Amino acid sequence: MNHEAPKFSISEFSKQARITVRTLRFYEELGLLVPTERNESGHRLYGLNELAKLQQIQSLKFLGYPLQEIKDFIKDEMDGAAQLEKSLPLQHKLLTEKRDELNQAIEAVERVQNLLQAGKSINWTVLSSLLFQMEHEEDLKEWAKEYLPESVAKEYFSLPKEYQQLLDVEMLDWLAKLEKLMQDNVPANSPEAFELLMELTELATRHVEDKEAFAMELEKAQELMAQETMDFQFPTMLTSEQESYLMKIGEEMEALYKENEE
Repeated sequence: MNHEAPKFSISEFSKQARITVRTLRFYEELGLLVPTERNESGHRLYGLNELAKLQQIQSLKFLGYPLQEIKDFIKDEMDGAAQLEKSLPLQHKLLTEKRDELNQAIEAVERVQNLLQAGKSINWTVLSSLLFQMEHEEDLKEWAKEYLPESVAKEYFSLPKEYQQLLDVEMLDWLAKLEKLMQDNVPANSPEAFELLMELTELATRHVEDKEAFAMELEKAQELMAQETMDFQFPTMLTSEQESYLMKIGEEMEALYKENEE
């Protein structure tokens, strides 16, 4: 009785192993999976040894290892096992970071989808600001901790997802009002302009319990930032013209407040 182990051509093996011929040829070029036997026509033959090695490669790929590292692992089984064990903590860290990045990207897609489903128009200025804030959330947290009390910074970065999505929609509604006032050349000292700035303040501080204390801390932070040279400015949802208009409204409100005090 012939108990010889089965041998397969590259096309037969690809079907049995459910992998493309192209991938098998690529693995051979890299020196990852090189069959040692050939048939009478000189074509390579794949057997159980190649199947076992392919399973190793696929398992390590599943764990996120690049092919070059996989090649090093399987070159020497004993040494490779030790290398694998030593590398697992770092691999776990890399995969965790990748997972966090994917979660951030998914949340960003959901927030943009939510705005579009609400019928809101999004320009690149708004989109860039929204995506930047999400991508650099940790940097923004550190920035907030540097210029604001920890309790205030924590409030801003612990908003529930549903609340944040609602805030996104309301912010775009507010932006539409801002654009309309500017298009209509509404003066910065008009009641409509004052109301717009008050709406923005309400949006920004709605979740803050002690608004007066928050305003004082924010004023201190602005003074600190004014004393420093800022090499980089975070993207905002506002154009430079919109920012100038809002600053003018703020100056007019402050002037009116001082006038009423006298």
